[in-house]
Amino acid sequence: MSPFAHSRIAALGFALAAASLMAPAFAGSPVNVTFQANNHWAQEVDDVGHYDSSHDYVVTIGAGKILQVNLVSRNPNVFFRVKDTAADKQLIDSYTTGATTWSTGPVAAATNYLIHVYVQPAAIGRDDKAKYALQIGQYGPEDIKAPATDVTFEDGKPWTQMVGSLDSAAAAHDYNVAMAAGKTLQVNLITHNPKVHFAVTDQATRQKLVDTATTGAATWSGQAPAAATYTVHVYANAADVPPGTKAGFALQIGQFGGAGSAGQAAPAGAATAAPAGPAPSGSGSLHR
Repeated sequence: MSPFAHSRIAALGFALAAASLMAPAFAGSPVNVTFQANNHWAQEVDDVGHYDSSHDYVVTIGAGKILQVNLVSRNPNVFFRVKDTAADKQLIDSYTTGATTWSTGPVAAATNYLIHVYVQPAAIGRDDKAKYALQIGQYGPEDIKAPATDVTFEDGKPWTQMVGSLDSAAAAHDYNVAMAAGKTLQVNLITHNPKVHFAVTDQATRQKLVDTATTGAATWSGQAPAAATYTVHVYANAADVPPGTKAGFALQIGQFGGAGSAGQAAPAGAATAAPAGPAPSGSGSLHR
């Protein structure tokens, strides 16, 4: 072989070696995300850099469940994409939206998703690394609700108050109230988080009487024409209480003797809530 040929081979080898150092590495095999028993969240911690600029994760979400993705990083140049692999459809790219959290609605059938965490190589130094934590949630309405609490009243006291909080593990709480015929139920919700709401449902008929996510009110009342048990459902959308955050609330429930008796003093601390008084506009019978 001629010296010229040797020099060409050597130059080609040097160029390939240099290219391998300069080009960002492609993601390796995707990480298969699984969930431990009774845990609706999984977390993957890793880093990306100039030469290792992305990692992929695959997760299967069961029918009726919600997928939620949270990306936590101190580096604002770390982003994520989510792709429905069966439909070959990209659902979000946080580089475009600027979001650090995202969720689906309940999926109709079991679905596989590919989550691609990445940094643009030009946005990070050659020797730098950007750490991140990828939080992946899989849950349904039944998974984010604490056991129901039975509401009771002390003798001579028409009001009772419950204080609680919502978080990613329990984004809802139910309170069951037994009402005698002719009694008026009043509900006040006190919270600093505008994403916390309540709904009232007749347990027997499953009829929803009010949902403050729709009405925008913080108080509601109505009269029960017959003895019945009602469920007061305090809730927030799971995306509004991501891991590490809590939404505190105080729920005040009043039970009065008749249609015109809702005017008794609310529990101590009710100054920040809508005062108990004449039934607000839109209140009335608990059965319509």
